[in-house]
Amino acid sequence: MAPSRIENLRFRSELLRHVRQFFYDKHFCEVQTPILSADTIVDCHIEPLTVAQHLPLNHHGTRNYYLQTSPEFAMKRLLTEGMSPIFQITPVFRAGDRGPFHNVEFTMLEWYRLDDDYQAGMQLLAELVRFLFNAMPAHLPEIECQTYRHVFESNIGINPHTATIAELQAFCDSRQIAYPDRRERPETSPGANWGDSLDDWLDLLFSEVVQPTLESAIVYDYPFSQPHLATIRQDGGDAVSERFELFLNGLEIASGYHELRDAAELRLRFRANGDRRLAEGRSALPIESRLLQAMERGFPQCSGTALGIDRLLMMMLNAERIDDVLAFPIETA
Repeated sequence: MAPSRIENLRFRSELLRHVRQFFYDKHFCEVQTPILSADTIVDCHIEPLTVAQHLPLNHHGTRNYYLQTSPEFAMKRLLTEGMSPIFQITPVFRAGDRGPFHNVEFTMLEWYRLDDDYQAGMQLLAELVRFLFNAMPAHLPEIECQTYRHVFESNIGINPHTATIAELQAFCDSRQIAYPDRRERPETSPGANWGDSLDDWLDLLFSEVVQPTLESAIVYDYPFSQPHLATIRQDGGDAVSERFELFLNGLEIASGYHELRDAAELRLRFRANGDRRLAEGRSALPIESRLLQAMERGFPQCSGTALGIDRLLMMMLNAERIDDVLAFPIETA
């Protein structure tokens, strides 16, 4: 291991110490929730690692457990029990994610605080990042909070909330931005092909055109068609998802929500994601979960945020690959 890599790991240790100091000073409680669970987030684009586990006693045979892609489900269950504010630093896993900014196993910092609204969630994220850059120390340009519509229109000239697929495809063609072929869709597999969804085009243009311009920004008010686990609100004539994401040097570092409280709506979103996964040939994931059961008993208002520790380290150290801030990446783990 190169001496520079060892220095990066020492830097990592110091960063984690400051993370804990920030949250302890704000009277957060550090929690540990299971890495292996029968529940998992049902997402169209995130693939969990599956572990077949034999259960003794009154259970028969084996069942699938999942290495967690986020501690979100378990932490929200703690919120329903009245535990707040809470934070966690934990390894998480996403199958198939490997590249300069991805490792199958990585470290996530996640936190929740009851009674925080949308603005409070964004303010706490910005405050944490400023604190960490000052403590290390490292250079951080002033964080700007900008709506998704503003950054999209500024770079592309199209309102993302009223855009059509034809408009976005025409923009790609005019800029020679490559996109997957839109093959004829099999009748037995509706929605299986890339490009059938407006969000396919929005995500492509955001990542290719908008994201590289975001030096230090929190982007918020995403299109309502991209709600994930956030609430939806009307903003003038637009319906928006109360999601926010932090970008540094064009790289997504953190994402947060004004959390959805309606268990029935969340179940519908999981089913829609599950249907799309099957249409795209991905594995089925369990729609029902202990989180939904807990939410049916009542879920409090809160804001929650997840931050990638490894990517934050990359920005602080000007590292080109995530490998430079890990003890052992997947190939040597």
